[in-house]
Amino acid sequence: MWCEPVIVVGTTPDYVRKIYDKYPASVLFVLDLRFQGDPFLEGIEKSALLFSYLEDFEQTMHVVDLNLSTNNLSPQGVACFDCESLIPAARLAHHLRLPFPSLEAIVHARNKFEARSLWKKAEIPTPAAAIASNLNETLDFFRCIKRTIVLKPVSGSGSELVFRCDDEEEIKRAVGTLKDELPRRESNPLFRPIPIPSKTTPIDPCRSWIVEEFVSGPEFSCDFMFQNGQIMIIRETGKIKALDQLFGSILAYTFPPSYPERFSGENLLYVLKRAAISLGFIWGHFMADFIVPDDGLPVIIEMTPRPGGDSIPDLVEIATGYDLLGTHLHIMSGKFQPPEVFSMPPESFASINFFAPKEGVIIYLDPSRIFPLPWVKAMVLKKNVGDGIVFPPADYDNRLLGYCIVSLDFNSNLFSVSQYLQSLLKISIV
Repeated sequence: MWCEPVIVVGTTPDYVRKIYDKYPASVLFVLDLRFQGDPFLEGIEKSALLFSYLEDFEQTMHVVDLNLSTNNLSPQGVACFDCESLIPAARLAHHLRLPFPSLEAIVHARNKFEARSLWKKAEIPTPAAAIASNLNETLDFFRCIKRTIVLKPVSGSGSELVFRCDDEEEIKRAVGTLKDELPRRESNPLFRPIPIPSKTTPIDPCRSWIVEEFVSGPEFSCDFMFQNGQIMIIRETGKIKALDQLFGSILAYTFPPSYPERFSGENLLYVLKRAAISLGFIWGHFMADFIVPDDGLPVIIEMTPRPGGDSIPDLVEIATGYDLLGTHLHIMSGKFQPPEVFSMPPESFASINFFAPKEGVIIYLDPSRIFPLPWVKAMVLKKNVGDGIVFPPADYDNRLLGYCIVSLDFNSNLFSVSQYLQSLLKISIV
């Protein structure tokens, strides 16, 4: 390991493996104790892995300080790739006097209701929202706006415990699930209580949820850098929803995205800048999700100071050769030199998710009929024979078998392509 590593706080073992394989001499990982002994970490130099209970900042600080002094290391930056580790990453960066987005701004972003409130105050397009902790409060919001609503956790991610409700019966069922499932996630870092910003009423993510208006339109995601008052888009992708899965589940990411006709890139830059400033950010690498309704003006759904995850880094790298994970490390180390023009592929690429057909234990899994297809560029399996499959609401990530990255004609029907690929993946679950 060289003397000036970037400290990566948190993240999952599969991402640790990806980052380490590309930058083995440039990173020092601080991981939660629960990942000790994970198979993905086998073969990684032990000196690159530090383990601590990330919720205990004093312990984490001690572990890091001891390693840096023992090995005479002078870190050049702190990086973070997942939302649940942003707060300990900010605290560690402050302790080490390294650049990182402020803790107060991160708290605003992690609390989705707080973010909505600040955006509304700044007149930034975002769904109307309220906090609810029982059925009556949820129904009151629905009866007030008199249209479809979405229920979601205050600080969750992805499609976990996210419900679209068109009527009161659907609301009753969704509230019942939230009241049952949220308390079961108290040990999940994503659902831990968020530090309270000044003059804000405390919210328990395991006892309350957000109820917000449903905004119709295609959804998109982007990475951007905010520096010296300027926004630079680094990555843009479209989101295709899985119609046969629970609401919010992603069938595929598309690159480059296909925006509606009235969409304006200048409007997106304007909205992103105002949204970041209103949360209290002045610098960093961000991911944002947004919907583009009929009027073409982006409606911000989420913004967080980390790069996009899931299969997005693989998708962009296969399509363009551009490494998003390395970009984040370079930004956080202060060594990022943006290209004059970000290249866009002449063809359409997509990363298509494979969902397990049922719960149980995998006894047979064979993707060999997919590999020979000339338009298949990569196949990543997250499951193996012997692994168990658990469905929502108990677990939302466990049902994902993996993803396939393909290059297609711009007019290709992704739903048909997905069904065809799914038919080629041979799997048996008992």
